[in-house]
Amino acid sequence: MILESYARATVMIGMLTGFAAAQSPVVSKANLCDLQLSMSEGEQRQVRVEGIYLAGMEGEYLVNPKCSRRSTAVEFQLSSRHLQDRLNHLVDKTNRRRHVRGDGDPVLVVFTGQFYGPQAPDPHLPEQIRKNYHPGWDPMNNASTKLVVLSIDSVKALPTGHPCARREDNHWPCWQTDMTDASR
Repeated sequence: MILESYARATVMIGMLTGFAAAQSPVVSKANLCDLQLSMSEGEQRQVRVEGIYLAGMEGEYLVNPKCSRRSTAVEFQLSSRHLQDRLNHLVDKTNRRRHVRGDGDPVLVVFTGQFYGPQAPDPHLPEQIRKNYHPGWDPMNNASTKLVVLSIDSVKALPTGHPCARREDNHWPCWQTDMTDASR
């Protein structure tokens, strides 16, 4: 009887382990620019992606200097606080030094999470409006894609000469200007 119960428990554990492995596949690194350009309306995908994290009064975004003027809205649903304190520390570095609140410093990150393509317009809208209306994922309608961050894999301060490094005349240069302008 005890051996039979042990055998059943072993089979159940094996089945659950196999189910868990099937539910959490290994995620390869994706290119942020490619995701922003290739994801279709309503599409979603599990990704590991590198980018520049921007946190400010108007929202949180992930950008890449190679695809300027494109942004991905960021939402956190972390299962672990691993590296979250380091991310917050780097984002708030300049504000702490100046004793102010406002837009944070850009930070180089690698996030794993669920990436969402552009939102589909409400199907109840008239067809002519649906064709021309492209809702964003953020209140400012800046981001046509969204990343729900499940884990923070890497956090690094930007080097001073990086195209996205904060400048006195422009807090988020790699998002708001073309690459040719950002290198000034």
